[in-house]
Amino acid sequence: MNTDFVKSLENKLATAVEIAQKYGRIIGFVSRTSPSRIDEEGGFVYFEVDPLIYFNEFMDIASAGGYLAVIDLKTLHLVSLKIVAVERRDVLAELDVPEMYVTVPTTEVTGLLTKTRIKAKPLLSYDLFTDTVISADYVIEPQSPVIKLEDTRAIQKILGLPTKGVFLGYVTVGDKVLFEGNAELYLPLKAFYQHILVIGTTGSGKTTLIKNMVTSLSSRFNTFDDASVVIIDPNRDYLTLNLEPPWIVDENLIAGEKKLLEKLTGKVKHPRGIIILLPVTKYVVNKHIEDGSTWAKILRNIAIEYFKDIVEPISHRFGFNYEVESIDVIEQPGGKFPLRYVKLSAVIDYMGRKEEAEYVIVPYAFRFTDFTPREFISLNPYFTRQAKDSLTRLLRYMVETGLRIETVYEIYDALRDARARLMEREKAPRGIILDPNKEHLVELVKEIAIHKSTLENILRQVGSIIDTGFFDIAISTQSGEKYLQEPPLELILDKHFEWFNGYPIIVDLEYPLQHSIADPEKILSIIAFRILNKIFEWKLQQARGKMESKPVIIIMDEAHRFFPSKSGVEDYVEHVSSMIDRIARLGRARKLGIVFSTHSPRDVHDIILQLANTKIILRTDKSHIGLLDLPQEYRETVVRMSDRVAVLKSHVLRLGYVTFKTTPPLAGHYDLSALESPGKGVFNVENSLNHSEHGENEQRIKDDAGNEHVPGTSY
Repeated sequence: MNTDFVKSLENKLATAVEIAQKYGRIIGFVSRTSPSRIDEEGGFVYFEVDPLIYFNEFMDIASAGGYLAVIDLKTLHLVSLKIVAVERRDVLAELDVPEMYVTVPTTEVTGLLTKTRIKAKPLLSYDLFTDTVISADYVIEPQSPVIKLEDTRAIQKILGLPTKGVFLGYVTVGDKVLFEGNAELYLPLKAFYQHILVIGTTGSGKTTLIKNMVTSLSSRFNTFDDASVVIIDPNRDYLTLNLEPPWIVDENLIAGEKKLLEKLTGKVKHPRGIIILLPVTKYVVNKHIEDGSTWAKILRNIAIEYFKDIVEPISHRFGFNYEVESIDVIEQPGGKFPLRYVKLSAVIDYMGRKEEAEYVIVPYAFRFTDFTPREFISLNPYFTRQAKDSLTRLLRYMVETGLRIETVYEIYDALRDARARLMEREKAPRGIILDPNKEHLVELVKEIAIHKSTLENILRQVGSIIDTGFFDIAISTQSGEKYLQEPPLELILDKHFEWFNGYPIIVDLEYPLQHSIADPEKILSIIAFRILNKIFEWKLQQARGKMESKPVIIIMDEAHRFFPSKSGVEDYVEHVSSMIDRIARLGRARKLGIVFSTHSPRDVHDIILQLANTKIILRTDKSHIGLLDLPQEYRETVVRMSDRVAVLKSHVLRLGYVTFKTTPPLAGHYDLSALESPGKGVFNVENSLNHSEHGENEQRIKDDAGNEHVPGTSY
């Protein structure tokens, strides 16, 4: 045989061993006695592991479904291996001793000192010299070194994992974290633009996972773009994002979890502040109206009460104190109307560890005159198709004829009068007309010839909008604005990082549920759909103006409450389908992504399942598996996974699927609904006002009634 060729093989083997030692630790070599093979259905290799290595690390290197790597001797490529089977044999089996010759007793531990035989399947081949990854479609050479990987980037390459994106957790086999936590899992932002569905039963870790994703985005960790996060929160699960994570003082946290968290030290940190969009009702405002009230005073009082409501229960339960350092009512000039909000800065004392927390609270309501006909009708998905058409025509005729209706109450009263007129058999004399506008509207209803049943639906649905208490909230002032306005959401998003440090934007939907007499589901849909439509319109304006599109990620917690299955009311489902279609069109092109979170795939609209190209499946019921299109190997796994373990199914993965475990919460994670009433906490307002810095465009809000400045307001 050619000695030069033999020498080259020896050099390759030596190089393969060097590469193996650089990227991991050698645990064995591909078998010389069992053939490696490749065919149309794939390939297999066999290798043996020394008993000492096996007994010390069997969970890492000998678990079915686990991953190892091999340096192919001929190509010097790093090839990923998936463990298919593990075989253990006693020394008597190795010697092929018949059982009839085995004496009693039959136990002898030295018989276990045999090598473990492992069968594995090659997956992907990573060329270390060109930094490229291809499918491992060639046979692996005998004597090639098999390693347990330790290099994070190499692990990501050979498993086909993204190297940049939002941090999700660590790759696992079942519940076991692989490679001692060196297999970090990221999800690129482009996957968010094609939308994500998170599924898991109660207690499986959905909220923890989503909070960790938000924290990663807020920290700008391992992502190229700044992304605004808007959270539609029906249960107040996300109002603690700017607080310290509870595991910091958890003495029961196991060492393995602590080690994984330590890997993120200095990289991922919970946001210092949050922006809260707070829909208020007339019932809330009426409670705060006093002699000489102005919107500045009312908003400030609402914000103070709200802050105490969300922080004091946690302070009482977990034994930390807080002190409010400043409360500032701020106005930023906007386009149609200004952005008015309350900025509250507090110091949280976690039993000796002090940390600043900022709350930007934006109390708001709706003005009927600020809505186009299409926008107003889209608020309530329970309008019938005929009611939508008729009300749209009516509202447009009002605009065209110059008819000025100031409030939703006026249009409701006019519609009621119109219904009464339509029911009259003879035209009764009208007498003195006190309100020409209202009379004109009644005539328009009759002119359009709206059917009685359609008019009934319009009245019911406009009435349900009024019942929410969100519209046309007014106070008597000597000067200044009479009505509470809706904030310019497009301005908040445009200036999100310049003015607000990119803090997560949270829409608190539980607050209006507590302060409204309307149907809860209608309250949720009116607020949530209005927010979504405002974001959609902002994105479309950017497109028309050929402006750079800023990434926006929307978190829809309990998505089934907004996008229910087709078993719902037909007109509602049609409205939802139309909105989902807009989401699909705006996603990838305009950098808009939605994360839908729900308990069951059966509860959300079918289009959501089709729309979400990425699915994250935590522990779920066996009856749901058929809807999720999971391979057989994962179907049993998802039923019995522990908390915070999930299967990621995504087109961004070379292998299509991977299991992972997210860390304990990286941000504050406290169940407000389970906590006791307020108790501890220091609410020191008067001694700590006017201590914050403000942008050059901020304007002082003046106390119009008393001609004095509101305490705590600022430039």
